[in-house]
Amino acid sequence: MQHEVARLSPSHLEASFDNQPLLTVRGLAKRFGGQLVLDGLDLDIHRGDVVILRGENGSGKTTLLNMLTGIIEPDAGAICYAIGKTLRRYKFPRRWWQELNPFDHFTPEFVARQGIGRTWQDIRLFDGQTLRDNINVANAENPGEDPLAVFTNWRKTRNAEEIIKKRSTDFLVRLDLGGYVNAYADSISMGQAKRAAIARAVVAGAQVLFLDEPLSGLDKNGIASVVELLKEIIRDEKLTLIMVEHVYNQSHLRPLATKDWLLERGKLVESRIEPAPKTSLSAQTARTAWAPLRAGENAAPDEEPLPRGALLTRMTTSAFQQKNQHGEPILEVRNLVVRRGRRTIVGHDDGSSLGGFNMTLSAGEIAILEAPNGWGKTTLFLAICGLIPTSSGEIRFNGADASVMATWTRARSGLTAVPALGSTFPSLTVRDHFALTNNGKIEDALRPFEKRICSSLSGGERQRVALSAALRRLTPGSLLMLDEPLAALDQEATRLFLAELAKKAGQSAVLIFVPRQF
Repeated sequence: MQHEVARLSPSHLEASFDNQPLLTVRGLAKRFGGQLVLDGLDLDIHRGDVVILRGENGSGKTTLLNMLTGIIEPDAGAICYAIGKTLRRYKFPRRWWQELNPFDHFTPEFVARQGIGRTWQDIRLFDGQTLRDNINVANAENPGEDPLAVFTNWRKTRNAEEIIKKRSTDFLVRLDLGGYVNAYADSISMGQAKRAAIARAVVAGAQVLFLDEPLSGLDKNGIASVVELLKEIIRDEKLTLIMVEHVYNQSHLRPLATKDWLLERGKLVESRIEPAPKTSLSAQTARTAWAPLRAGENAAPDEEPLPRGALLTRMTTSAFQQKNQHGEPILEVRNLVVRRGRRTIVGHDDGSSLGGFNMTLSAGEIAILEAPNGWGKTTLFLAICGLIPTSSGEIRFNGADASVMATWTRARSGLTAVPALGSTFPSLTVRDHFALTNNGKIEDALRPFEKRICSSLSGGERQRVALSAALRRLTPGSLLMLDEPLAALDQEATRLFLAELAKKAGQSAVLIFVPRQF
């Protein structure tokens, strides 16, 4: 049955905002095309709340965060921000003449001024700036934002900026990032970057902070450091938090939470906080989820310890044992070293006996590379793709030297790579993505979305499109690389993907990169 967008009368809205919480939402509705994502949603956020927001892929979690932070305008309903000394109410749909008022816009910058902060799953630090500058730029009192003051009172401006720099440095020291004050944001680990992003939101004046998967992509130590930071800002900064997190990481956040919200069929359902058993993504992937791909029911995975705390777990299919046990490897990595400046990211070129990084993969093999944050997983991924230069060593595809291959030549030779995030084209439809593969057939589970552009899909739905389209490209002798493929997927989407991979792996080689969590 077609749902109608909920609308509230002005008297209802006024009554709803009595006895103000920090953030009040009434009758919020949003539709993408013909799909109603949020259907007259109501919520109240009070000071001191620490909320876990759960929901299946496509339930509207990210859409809700985007609307509450001013990125997307709702179709109907009302939002009231009552933080600090100001009270700002927005009723939707907004009239054209309301946008003529320069002091009354529903945009991210206006909402941020109300004390609303946001971090992103893909972090979004300024890579070309140091960690300290990333914190400095968020300070609302930074005089450098006023060009007139820079020229008319440059000495006062310089002194104020020095004070801000010292505060930023002290904040980073407090976060155990003192050794990275002058490090550029693209040179630190993901765990360090996530802590810096949260710190930047706090410095910007956030009193209500929305966190989009703050633990995704982190290893055991990274998770512990971010959780400790959240404990600290809840205690010391008195922040109110609303957290969206992957199902496998929710157990780490439950001890912090005061509320558990389930977003289901466009409505919020609040449930009692209950401790959940810790489920290691790496452990499930390596020992349980990939079991159907092994050569036999009793075949144990081959675990190979790697330098600096990494582990390579190999799974083999029956195709590998029967046909390719002595065949030419699909991927060979020999003595590979990748540097960034003076720092060695992949391999060891310090004169030790370890040398560079080595690995081979043959058809029918699935390898799971688990490594701590900062180990160089993403660097290795990009090097094999040909997106960054290598310092020494070699990479070979089916016996051919990849150093003479451009990235697109590697793709034509059978390499398919799916990065952790941002692996779909926002302006293309789901049908367009599958048309770009060798096999344009869309899987049944994605048919309801085939005419929608990817920017209108949830993070989990976009990940499903990217993974399913990648599997369509697999042919005998090809290589598939997946960087954290289960990130953003709920349990049902994970099950569907693993079942499809079990059917498609066959005569291909698969290399999966995940953070080490145990």
